[in-house]
Amino acid sequence: MKKKIVLLVILVVGFAAGNALALLNPGFEEGALGQFGGGPIPSWTTVGTQGWHHSDVNYGGVNCVHSGTKAVKIWQANTNLYQDFSAIVGKAYKVDVWAIAASGDNTGLKGMNGVIEVQWLDPNKTVETGTQIIGYYDGNGVDPYNVWKFISGMCTSPAGTAYGRVWLKLVVTTGPIKGSVNWDDVSVTWRYAASNPKPADDPPRLVPLVPFEVTALSWTRPAPRQPGDIIRCDVWFGTDGNMPGTNTKILNKMDANSVAISSPLDSHQDYYWRVDCYDPNTPGPEIKSEGETWTFNTAGNCGPSYMPGDINGDCYVNFADVEEMVANWLKCNDVSNPQCQ
Repeated sequence: MKKKIVLLVILVVGFAAGNALALLNPGFEEGALGQFGGGPIPSWTTVGTQGWHHSDVNYGGVNCVHSGTKAVKIWQANTNLYQDFSAIVGKAYKVDVWAIAASGDNTGLKGMNGVIEVQWLDPNKTVETGTQIIGYYDGNGVDPYNVWKFISGMCTSPAGTAYGRVWLKLVVTTGPIKGSVNWDDVSVTWRYAASNPKPADDPPRLVPLVPFEVTALSWTRPAPRQPGDIIRCDVWFGTDGNMPGTNTKILNKMDANSVAISSPLDSHQDYYWRVDCYDPNTPGPEIKSEGETWTFNTAGNCGPSYMPGDINGDCYVNFADVEEMVANWLKCNDVSNPQCQ
């Protein structure tokens, strides 16, 4: 009885904070050790046999288990594993995993990337409604060997979705291929929070926006827990990345999906904003859910025309643009191209 009460308290606290865990056996602690195909890993489906469910805490001096006592390893692109979870249309999901490539395994990973991906499926799991790649363990010398890398990203389930399927896989980039990737502590959580930010969230600052074009912020509110209730929102906005920090509350608990920006924005500036939601949860108590911190960067006031070559949007074509090009040389983000994963 005591265990049930403790579990109930944990669940209530989790839902009140606006987060829920969607995966089972996320750290691979359940199930017998061995090669894929030799025995099941509870709650996970394995494809192919070029993988291990292992407890290699000292593989050539490298701990290939991030936490607990077990993890999984994949060394060929024809082998992967996945788990399905129930999904709600339009909900924002946070997907995390830890990955490491050991230098002692055939002198390290080469010619392949470790990829974590979310595939969205219809109620019959027969039609794909969308696929989103969350992140990579880069096998082309970008990510260091023998160091655990935390891979994390946000994705939103599209229309028609009933299930999500989180994949751990290797994708060939160049040949010859060698080495492996170890995976551990996978998680998929959802936040009961605002989603679909406009301007779009752009943490890498890849698409600077012209300041005078950004005159408002908009978002999609989560559905209320009780039919007929109205979700109200706070909006924090400013240049402080430590939210709320010194940022200004430009909307105070209002029934709204957007808010105008009253002052002109500065050029070449990082801006941050967050939408906090209040659900009356009738008959109460009211539940407040803090949103994700979204960000965008402004370019220069370069007028109505765009100069080819002005990569950083500062209204000049100069060596700063060359530096941007060199830093991103041969990178690719075309998700439809299997050579660009």
